[in-house]
Amino acid sequence: MRTLTPSLLEFFKGMLTTSLLFSLLLNITSSIGVIIVNKRLVFMEAHFEFSTVLTIIHFVVTFLGCVFFAYGVQLFKPKKLSIRRVFPISCVFCGYVVFNNLSLLANSVSVYQVLKILCTPIILCIEWVHYGKREKLSTLLSLLPVCVGVAITCFSDTDVNWIGTMWALLAIIANSLYTIWGKTKQVEMGVQPMQLLMYQAPMSAVMLLLAVLPLDNAKKLAAYDVTFTTVWTVLLSCIFAFGVNFSFFCFVGKTSPLTMNVVGYLKTLLVFVLDFLFVSATIPPQRMIGISLTLLGLAGYSYSKIESPENLTPRTRWNPHCDTFNKQHGIVETNVISV
Repeated sequence: MRTLTPSLLEFFKGMLTTSLLFSLLLNITSSIGVIIVNKRLVFMEAHFEFSTVLTIIHFVVTFLGCVFFAYGVQLFKPKKLSIRRVFPISCVFCGYVVFNNLSLLANSVSVYQVLKILCTPIILCIEWVHYGKREKLSTLLSLLPVCVGVAITCFSDTDVNWIGTMWALLAIIANSLYTIWGKTKQVEMGVQPMQLLMYQAPMSAVMLLLAVLPLDNAKKLAAYDVTFTTVWTVLLSCIFAFGVNFSFFCFVGKTSPLTMNVVGYLKTLLVFVLDFLFVSATIPPQRMIGISLTLLGLAGYSYSKIESPENLTPRTRWNPHCDTFNKQHGIVETNVISV
């Protein structure tokens, strides 16, 4: 048995690399960018209100982007993957899109944003039960102000119904699985982000075709006239979406599903802050309290990760079915890592 006690300097050398910071910044800017472009340009200016079709276009462009970077500029080498192994992550992403849209039809945005906080305990439970990973007490405690702060920031009404709650919970479970598998599938298959995305993007696009008619208004879609505004706004949205998809696999592959989930809370706060800076004249006291609590929790979470970057307990064990996973975490058959 050996104990991992890396110094702060070693942590920054190993974790805060240029590529990690780049993927974090790319994910934040791309996520906020795609929200603003979709709301202000695609939906309002171009009146292209077909979110499922837009997601399909996003994935088609993402796939074409991967092909360009693989064969055009040779940024990475494509790797042949088993469709069967990529199918689950493609399936849960499609489930997230479908259930998310159904949830937003039945719930207000406020209720859905608050319910999304359940992603945190769900990710913790799945990682503990299925992967044998348990977070430190200091990490768990830091998540309390984060979740409470986001709830206070987003909450504005109590219009909850059981059908909307059911769709939201299914979307949250699918989102949690997608976040976890975004990490584990890279490790299990020994692939780079773009190598996995090159398979997942077209598979998800094809699967989502089945959801277009029930989710998007078929009559409106058939009658929609494509204009130049539609083309350039959707293209701009696709560029940001490519950044989101690529940076997601990059960042979660270098950190953890829980950290990716916490970054999602940070992005939610930034959307509210940007709305205050550029749209609203004042910020309600409720949101100020929520933002402050969340930032305090994010600081505590960051400190807990710096203090113990591996964040593994004796429950993390050797996996006889995945040598790559074992090597990634420094686990050997006769050893157990402890903090």
